[in-house]
Amino acid sequence: MHLRQRVGLTVLSLALAANAVDARATGVPIDGFLPMVGIGLTDEFVADIDFFPYPSTSPSGTQLGAGGTPYYDVALLDTGAAASLITTAADAGFNIAGPYPGESDGFRGTEFITIGGATGFLQARISDPLGLYANGLQTRTGAGASLTMNTGALTGQTNTSIATLPVESDLPNILGLPFASQYATRIRNSLPQVFELDGKTVRAPAIDFLELGTGSQHGISRKAPLSLLGDGPSNPFYFLNFGGGLDDIWENPSQPTVVQGGHFLNINAANNGAAISGSQFFFDTGASVTVLSELTALQLGIDVGLDEPEFTIQIVGSGGVSEAVPGYFIDQFTVLATGGSMTVSNVPVLVFDVTNPASPGNVVPGIVGTNVFAGRDIIIDPVPSLGGGGASAGVYISDPVTTNRNWASAVASSAWNSGGNWSGGTPSYTGIANLRHVSGGNQEAVLSTAGQAFEANISGVAASQKMTLRITSTGKLTAYSGINIEAFGAVQLEGGRLDAQYVEVGENALLSGNGTIDTGSGPIPGQVENIRGTVALGASGALEIVGRYSNGDDATLEFLLGGTTPGVDFGELSIEGPAALGGTLKVRLDAGYDPAIGDRFTLLGATEGIGGRFDLYDLPATHAWLVEYQDDAVVIESVGWKNSLADFDNSGQTNQTDLAVWEAGFTEPAGYNGGDFLLWQRNYGGSAIAAVPEPGSALLATVAAAMGVALCRRTRRSAASSR
Repeated sequence: MHLRQRVGLTVLSLALAANAVDARATGVPIDGFLPMVGIGLTDEFVADIDFFPYPSTSPSGTQLGAGGTPYYDVALLDTGAAASLITTAADAGFNIAGPYPGESDGFRGTEFITIGGATGFLQARISDPLGLYANGLQTRTGAGASLTMNTGALTGQTNTSIATLPVESDLPNILGLPFASQYATRIRNSLPQVFELDGKTVRAPAIDFLELGTGSQHGISRKAPLSLLGDGPSNPFYFLNFGGGLDDIWENPSQPTVVQGGHFLNINAANNGAAISGSQFFFDTGASVTVLSELTALQLGIDVGLDEPEFTIQIVGSGGVSEAVPGYFIDQFTVLATGGSMTVSNVPVLVFDVTNPASPGNVVPGIVGTNVFAGRDIIIDPVPSLGGGGASAGVYISDPVTTNRNWASAVASSAWNSGGNWSGGTPSYTGIANLRHVSGGNQEAVLSTAGQAFEANISGVAASQKMTLRITSTGKLTAYSGINIEAFGAVQLEGGRLDAQYVEVGENALLSGNGTIDTGSGPIPGQVENIRGTVALGASGALEIVGRYSNGDDATLEFLLGGTTPGVDFGELSIEGPAALGGTLKVRLDAGYDPAIGDRFTLLGATEGIGGRFDLYDLPATHAWLVEYQDDAVVIESVGWKNSLADFDNSGQTNQTDLAVWEAGFTEPAGYNGGDFLLWQRNYGGSAIAAVPEPGSALLATVAAAMGVALCRRTRRSAASSR
């Protein structure tokens, strides 16, 4: 993105989470591909008054790494980043502090820079100039516990300065525009790379760094003109530090190697009868989702102050994880291009303002995220136009490179990995698996081994014609992109595993059982979004989600209780990441089970905290319940039977003595409040409760009594206009 001199630089990486509240048809995903590369560092720099980086076709100096062993790591290729960044962990892996031959103090500088982005600011430490090399992960020579790369295939730049992120940053390593501005970058989703690194699945397209001006030489004729805007979008440099005089002036730069400006594409868009034409949107490969400014959204008929979002998303940026950002679907989005403009429909977009790297102090009209290029190859060639009929900057966009694999079996149950059950054969990482109901009643595909897909789309026809993907304890489905569970579709885990960048549960869709869901790509977490469907835990075991979990406002999270021991008597939702809660919490009791007063049930836990609360509570009608929201868990407690909700003295009746108990506890910090008095008033004489207002207490607890329906709902804003 951009750097403002002596103030800071902007980095935008839109990693997604959270609270989607409307369904969508399969098409442009909310979350696009993540262009990950492998990076290495060397000791190559110019010991002189020279602050420009130089392209290099292969490393020639000493590679950095602890103990003399070259270190490699994955990084996000981010054309929206004004500088290249590494994490604190990578700083240690590269042994930036040294010593190295001729550099007894290593390459760690003494200066810091303020980095600003979509979510705030942080301080990063600037390195001394060095060599930075990268290539696509198709040239890796090893993975598993650590990454190794083919050194001979690396391309890079020497005499460049990077910055180290503080340990609290959520950002990954970032290969920024100062690097990408010196090469034509070929990104091939036709060669997906899926492998495990340090216990996490990496999903990335194959990436090559080619000579500037050669983008047209690789078989793609569609070219979207690329505008290079700003003071210096093609001239990276670092800032010398004159504070110590002219001795070793290249040491301790005052700012890392940066560019001032960015890349822009020309966009048409239409929505609900409104349209924009020829608007210049910032092109940012670090943004996996497309963004509209608030003004552009207004021009397309969307008012974030009035219109209820169709989904909301948290984003990860320089300052950490944002609050929920409103999202909407627009009808049409066109990238203008010679050789045929590229138009996609039903496009998810976020609406918020992002600083314009080409015009600091203003905002960009929008950002083109990688989700609009999902399933395509692209070549980004930012060659500056020098006149004389030479090459000009552009993004070359292929036709879709994926193939559809449609379920063809008409029987009730059949194996996923049987090639005859699919048109064109069993899906691979370039095959879109469309698991749709074919005929008859309910159908299922059973996966008991390893399965692959570019993405999987699962849907039925009606409640009596569902389509289910059942994954047994020996089964695992790995997707390069996402898994979309659509209307009357279901995924049933029986100890099996899903491994995808994201999982979406749509309207009338079901995700159930116990097992593991891994999301994201390498260091960048993904999410399970329950949009308008149901996530139902099994009678035992755990559903483990590695990534974020979102329960949308029209979604249901369901548990079946048969005792008080998580994983044994009821299924537990275990989230390695944050959770965003809304919608309905539904709890059922197993046949014959009658919880005692005081029995507590930890339904879900989230290692990175819980945001929001459920809107509705559908709890067993035979009991009164306390719902307790802890920082990282949701616990429910049986506090009585259905006629005892306002039975403050536990006498079995709601009467005058309960009023005395209420009065005595009214002034206590965690005591009773006005809402409790209303409960007593409604139940005086022992009658059952039909609806209960939500009290506010020190425990953030909600009391709910259920008569077979949801009883408690938060007040929600009504949209003044709707789409």
